[in-house]
Amino acid sequence: MPVPESLSPVDRLRQVFVHGASRARRLVQTTARPYHGNDLSNEASELLQEAFLHRLERLNLLTRGIVAQGLAGEHRSRRRASSIEFADYRKYVPGDDFRLIDWNAFARLDGLFIRQNEAKEDLTVHLLVDCSQSMNWGQPNKLGFSRRLAAALGFMALSRFDAVTAVYFADSLSERMPVVRGKGQIHRLLTYLDHADVGGVTRLERAVREYCAGPVRGGVAFLISDLLAEDDWQSAIVRLLAQGMEVVVIHVLAPQELHPTVDGEIELFDSETSEVVEMVVGDEARHAYEQRIEDWCNSIQDFCHRSEVGYLRFDSALSLEEIFLNRLRRRRIVQ
Repeated sequence: MPVPESLSPVDRLRQVFVHGASRARRLVQTTARPYHGNDLSNEASELLQEAFLHRLERLNLLTRGIVAQGLAGEHRSRRRASSIEFADYRKYVPGDDFRLIDWNAFARLDGLFIRQNEAKEDLTVHLLVDCSQSMNWGQPNKLGFSRRLAAALGFMALSRFDAVTAVYFADSLSERMPVVRGKGQIHRLLTYLDHADVGGVTRLERAVREYCAGPVRGGVAFLISDLLAEDDWQSAIVRLLAQGMEVVVIHVLAPQELHPTVDGEIELFDSETSEVVEMVVGDEARHAYEQRIEDWCNSIQDFCHRSEVGYLRFDSALSLEEIFLNRLRRRRIVQ
């Protein structure tokens, strides 16, 4: 829906998220349900709370310093540069720009010192969101959760004047949202996230290969997916790293996937391939399943650890406040 330019960022969020929310509330059922276009479940109201938005504005992404030079944002770098914030002194060596000599320090210390300042550089945040059919499942719905998570990450970055771009993917890449900057662009991000072309299987390596073939520069890539991929998802992560990005994998699973409550004779229907498996489920089968999914998640975490990639596993029932104010802080991804 169109959003008036005169509205504040908070009002823009409210306009976008409220649109269709009342209809979504009437559609909520106790069973896992698919996500349809503009439908929003009750968790979307978290982003409507001004207190939470103001807390998001105060958060800042932490990186290892792989940031691009350009229009200065508010992201702190470990590189020293000629900005206005003092960081440290170092001794003058022949070849240094004599204009950087601090003559006040010379008067006090009787030596030549260069004044170093801390760079505030432009960080590009890449939001890659899986919109395959398997994501369109769960209660709360995994795709709806991922949308809100991506929106909150984008809002936090735009509030710090970092650059943000987003793209949906499944078996291939959707049209990506151009890079935007500044809180005034939050409605553009939300409008993009509100229109996922849901369906298909996840071919992560193919999608990332297409993404990296476009105008990509370093920054931080948040890869949001259930990782139920048909191809080599590890190669996709390695490809992102090769582009000079820091990568954070956000593994989204529904409560019903982590701890299923099914019992007796059932048919399992694969929402992506339409394959049907008949089986009998009891306590022993459920325990075996939970152990296998834990082992699978641990194998993903081990790969990410070896590759120096951040790994976060989120239950789609988690609140955004818990994620941003507790879990991301504990993992030193935000401060």
